Amino acid sequence: MDNNLPAPAHFIVGLDGSRLAESVLPAVRDLAKALQARVTLVHVLETQPPATVHGEPHLTSAAAAQTYLQRVSQRLADEGVDVSTHVHDDPQRDVAAGIVLHAAELNADLIAICVHGRGGGLQDWLVGRTAQRVIALANRPVLVVPLHAKGDLGNYRHLLFPVDQYGDAQAALPLARRLAEATRAEVFLVTVVPTAGTMPGDAGAASVFLPHTAESLLAFAEDEARAVLERLAGELADAGTQVVVDVRRGDPARELLQAIIAFAADLVVMSTHARTGLDGFWAGSVGPRVVGSAPCPLLLVPIRE
Repeated sequence: MDNNLPAPAHFIVGLDGSRLAESVLPAVRDLAKALQARVTLVHVLETQPPATVHGEPHLTSAAAAQTYLQRVSQRLADEGVDVSTHVHDDPQRDVAAGIVLHAAELNADLIAICVHGRGGGLQDWLVGRTAQRVIALANRPVLVVPLHAKGDLGNYRHLLFPVDQYGDAQAALPLARRLAEATRAEVFLVTVVPTAGTMPGDAGAASVFLPHTAESLLAFAEDEARAVLERLAGELADAGTQVVVDVRRGDPARELLQAIIAFAADLVVMSTHARTGLDGFWAGSVGPRVVGSAPCPLLLVPIRE
């Protein structure tokens, strides 16, 4: 699937019946309006569901789920969103896989979901089981709203686009450009070049024995990264987008989070290899670490291997 959203686009929103899950709706509402997208609210019935979800009664029947989705959809319709509903009434053990399956069947261009866990320890260590699985399986952009997102969600004025030195950010570039044009948001292009002390893996170990060589290489990488950002900024500016370039040094995840706060970003558009859970933990994947702590929604765009 093309990472750039067509016009009009089609969004799938996974809801579990809780007010917590509904926190994704303001972000979806304004994005749908900006992109003239239609929205389908989806609930997947769960095999042996718990009695409550996030402290509220769980949806255990198709009739209850349909009544709930109709009530939520009416709120969106009243705000000018083209919205419909769908209940998967065949109970599933893997709710995330059910959401992803429906996204494929309904030819959705984007999946939206709130990020939260059930307090299950390490498996929920950053983004929650369902969100982890959706991100890993989706094969299409996923809009996630972290539990602790703050501010006026959905009012897209500041868009942050991380650009890495390996070229992976190219996967999200067409979508970032389109969003900038549709929302007229100011774009912050951010690259993080590690310091000798924050280089990962074998490179970090080598820098201990060759500190001067490592610092020279990193200084060159910083100059190269700045040149890439300046070139990209010029392309966006030619299209009428206001752009700010920021090259940082340090741990990528930590610096990106600080940039999100410093620029008061309303949305982060970033590429991801979809490494989640333990894979993301051991690989030191930047995406899950940012998703787990970001104070604003993120639009994660899969990298085609």
